[in-house]
Amino acid sequence: MGRGYVAVGGYVLALVPSGLPRMPNGIACDLTPPAGEVVRVGAGCVASSRGMVRAGPAWDPVPSPEFLLTADPCFVPDPLLLAGRGAGLTPAGDDLLCGYVAGLVLWHGRDLEAAAIAAAAAVRTTSLAATLLRHAAAGELPEPAHALLQEGDPGPLRAFGHSSGRALMYGLALGCSAPGPHPMRVPERPSSASTR
Repeated sequence: MGRGYVAVGGYVLALVPSGLPRMPNGIACDLTPPAGEVVRVGAGCVASSRGMVRAGPAWDPVPSPEFLLTADPCFVPDPLLLAGRGAGLTPAGDDLLCGYVAGLVLWHGRDLEAAAIAAAAAVRTTSLAATLLRHAAAGELPEPAHALLQEGDPGPLRAFGHSSGRALMYGLALGCSAPGPHPMRVPERPSSASTR
């Protein structure tokens, strides 16, 4: 895909150069295949014509929040309205939803609800945003979010991406402040036997 992203079926793997923030869908390495190049993934390695990377030390993308965030609990993000909306490599609406579903998991243990919201949004956005939504529904976030949640430092997240960090931060605050069960009803997918 270029820009350090590799499409593996419906999943997007991020090849993150050393020194850049780690990603929940990423491998920290200096391998950067160009767009359109075939990359082999499997047996504990990623290989392209530019080299190969083997599995290294693991990083846990699930932060342990030490701080509470606040936002207006009256605003409940709607995946049907936000998914795929906004500018950026990952649309800002998806970044906000990532923060929200991760917040539901990390502060409230509402895993099923978070997974349903992420699934509803994933079919309406880019493959990269869909991958990150699924990780967020498991409480997995980019490294700059860990600095905010574990150390109280918003700086790295504010500087993350063009608008991703700020949208993710707002979503996390909404998720932390979320009252009770989510009032949104996630629509069912039409059955394959549908006549329309």
